[in-house]
Amino acid sequence: PEQYKNDLTFKYATIMKININNKDIEVISSGHRNPHGLIGLDNGIILSTEHGPKGGDEINLIKKDKNYGWPFVSYGEPYSFNQSDFFVYEKDHKSKGFEEPIYSFLPSIGISRIIELSNDFAAKWQNSFLIASLKKESLYRVIFNDSYEKVLSIERMRVGSRIRDLEYSNTLKTIFLALESNTGAIGVIRLKK
Repeated sequence: PEQYKNDLTFKYATIMKININNKDIEVISSGHRNPHGLIGLDNGIILSTEHGPKGGDEINLIKKDKNYGWPFVSYGEPYSFNQSDFFVYEKDHKSKGFEEPIYSFLPSIGISRIIELSNDFAAKWQNSFLIASLKKESLYRVIFNDSYEKVLSIERMRVGSRIRDLEYSNTLKTIFLALESNTGAIGVIRLKK
């Protein structure tokens, strides 16, 4: 595994850009465990939500040609982690030459999709992002600093169902949630009039 530490061609743990016209593939970054959400902002910023091992779900600011450390570093531990063991994964990404996550959820929330909300949605929810959660059955409203290198605040809102996906309709000013249930439920969030 050490030979892959700085190898961006190790495609099993990469984020790639694929040109749909000529099929060219460009590796953007490596060292990702299991991205579940990816968003490209109008200003060129790319954010990723990524499942860690037991604990350690991450929000990452994706930077070109950077390695995020999987499977060498993580704030989580293996699912079969024995309490008598010391840390299995290194914790300090930076000292090992890897990019640190913007934020790591400990314990893990079963992170899913990330979306950017329009500032038209709610006056009190300016510059907000929503992150869906499977395990914690919640939405998380997140506000980043201007450079997207730090989380300024996180607000948890319990929904009570595993949220697989979410989407915002600017036209309807409505958030739609794909909920995991036996009935294939859709959640709808909109402001009261």
